[in-house]
Amino acid sequence: MDGSPVRGEDKVGLTRLNQAKDTQTFQAELVRLIRADMTHTEVFFGLLDTDAKTLQLPAWVRSHLERHQGLALKLEQGAMVGISHTEENPVPRPASAARSSVVLIPVIDSSTLLGAIGLVSPLDGPHLSAEGIEAVRQMAHETAPILARLREIESLRRQTQEFARTEERAARAEGNFARVLEAKNHFDALLKIGWHVQSNIAHDLRTPLAAIRGYARMILDGRSGEINDTQREHLRIIIENTSRLIDVASWMNHVAELSAQHFHLNTFDLRQVWAESVRANQQSLADKSLKLTEQIPKESFEVIADREKVAYVFNELIAVAVKLSEKGSAITAKFSHGREREVAVKISANGSGIAPEALSKIFDRSFNSSVTPIMQNKHDAHINLSRVSDIVGMHGGRLFVNSPAGEGSTFLFTLPTVTVGGEDKNHEQTVNFGRR
Repeated sequence: MDGSPVRGEDKVGLTRLNQAKDTQTFQAELVRLIRADMTHTEVFFGLLDTDAKTLQLPAWVRSHLERHQGLALKLEQGAMVGISHTEENPVPRPASAARSSVVLIPVIDSSTLLGAIGLVSPLDGPHLSAEGIEAVRQMAHETAPILARLREIESLRRQTQEFARTEERAARAEGNFARVLEAKNHFDALLKIGWHVQSNIAHDLRTPLAAIRGYARMILDGRSGEINDTQREHLRIIIENTSRLIDVASWMNHVAELSAQHFHLNTFDLRQVWAESVRANQQSLADKSLKLTEQIPKESFEVIADREKVAYVFNELIAVAVKLSEKGSAITAKFSHGREREVAVKISANGSGIAPEALSKIFDRSFNSSVTPIMQNKHDAHINLSRVSDIVGMHGGRLFVNSPAGEGSTFLFTLPTVTVGGEDKNHEQTVNFGRR
């Protein structure tokens, strides 16, 4: 039988334990201290894993406790437990513990289990004495506050390390934010420079084009002498195309001014906005007993755009289609994808169509005044889609109107497929005010 442990060096041992810098050192010193007087007994020590809520004991001991929850509960309550070699255990014991008994002594501080001391004694060797077990239990009681203090220190150390990592991440985030802010300011400056460049180009284009058109008109009027019919036709073509270029230059300046208005871009399915616009215009459709036929595939029509402005386009086109439709007729809406996955929306109205003189002015705008809604007077036959074309154009899309005499009217616009953080999928990002 072993003698009582740590009798001669208990004060020295406790001093060493009290000087331990971490739980690993404490564990090794505690085991060494017990083994000094219990030379025929195997000693192990298992700390409580606070995250897993399990004791870090040998696998075969831990497995036994897991199968006997009552023993684990006794340890938590501060009672010693024993494991006999005759009890079945699915986890094989090591050779040294094949024929032995185990006593587990809890280490508890303030009713909290911190760990457990294990004493393994062979059946064919000296048995554990009650005095020896009591001495280890007393040591567990005396060293529990030391272990609690070490665990608290390690917890504070981990928190300090985590705070340091958090502070480091915050510093990196602050640096990243500063770089992003700098990049944003740089980008804003480039946009402003681009706005000035675009305005200057538009002005520089309009001035010589206006001169070309003016002199061509004087020649066409005969102020420079007689001209033949061929020359007259050529001059007419020059004037017409020069006027179109002047309109484009004026539109460039107009878009530069509108660019100051922020676009609130987000990703959404065009079908959702269309459904909302249809619901908003149900009353106007019902007033003329119009049937709305939708040819919309059950697939995604996701775009990156300003949702509010796209809703305006839908509402205005529906309003124009209602105005142009005969009472009791039908309006057709068709969604499709182009070859490069651009979204195409076509709205057709059955009616007498748009008069040629109105169709020729459907995109005209006043560049000297603010843009007004397209339907300035519902009883007025004049229809203007300048703002609709501006919105579609600034999204990189195209707008077309087709209205043959007596065959109804069709409005078609496209929106390109644009990706965030990469290249655009659609390479046709220009705006076209063509009419068909």
